Amino acid sequence: MRSRILRGVTMSSIGSVSRAQQHFVLASGSLRRHGLLEEAGFSAEIEPADIDDALIQIGAVAAADVAPALAHFKAQRVAERRWARGAEPAWILAADTVCERDGMVLGKPADEAEARAMIMSLTGRGHGVFTGWCLLGPDGSRRVGRDKAWIEIGAIPAEDFEHFLSGGHWRGKAGGYNLPEVIARGWPIRCQGDPQTVVGLPIDRLAPLLRMVMKGVEQ
Repeated sequence: MRSRILRGVTMSSIGSVSRAQQHFVLASGSLRRHGLLEEAGFSAEIEPADIDDALIQIGAVAAADVAPALAHFKAQRVAERRWARGAEPAWILAADTVCERDGMVLGKPADEAEARAMIMSLTGRGHGVFTGWCLLGPDGSRRVGRDKAWIEIGAIPAEDFEHFLSGGHWRGKAGGYNLPEVIARGWPIRCQGDPQTVVGLPIDRLAPLLRMVMKGVEQ
C-alpha cells in the first residue's frame, strides 16, 4: 500500500525507507548538470521533468525567487510521475537557472530571434544569474536553495555571433548562452561569483548536503 504526502511535495511508501532502497534522481536532462554531479562523485538516474521552460510565462516575480520555484516545480513533477508508476523511493534533485537584467527575468529563448534580442540586451553591461535548486526526499522532506553570480559580456565578434545563432547554440540555455562555451569561443566575459552557478548547478555548495542526506543524516 502506498500513501501520498499532501500538498504534492513528494510521495513515499508507508514505513521507513532504508538506505539501501534510496535512489538518487536528477530531474533534468542537462548534460552540464549531470557532468557536475559526476565530477563531484555522485551517480544519478536521469529523469527530466516534461516541462518546457521557454513556454512558461513569468509574471512580476524576482529572479531570486523564480529559480528555486521552478526547481521545486520540476522536482515535484518528477516525484508525482514516479509515484504514479510505482517507482522506488528516491532523492530527487532539480535545478533551474534564470538571468536578470534591470529587474526583468530572462529564461530560455523560444527561438533564434528571441535569442538574438536577449543576448544583445546583455552585451556591454552586467546581469545577474540565479540558479535555484530543490532536493525532495523519499520521506517527504524538502530542501531549497539558490546562488547568484554576476556576468559582464563585452562586444561579441559579429561573425561569430551569427554562427552561434544559426548553429542553435542558444537552445535550452538561460539568457541564450552557456558560460564555458562562449568563453571557449573567445567572447569577452567577466564572472563574479561561482561559475558553476552560471553553468546550472552550484555543486560546491550542494555536495556537502548531498553527501549528508545520502548517508541518511538529517541536516
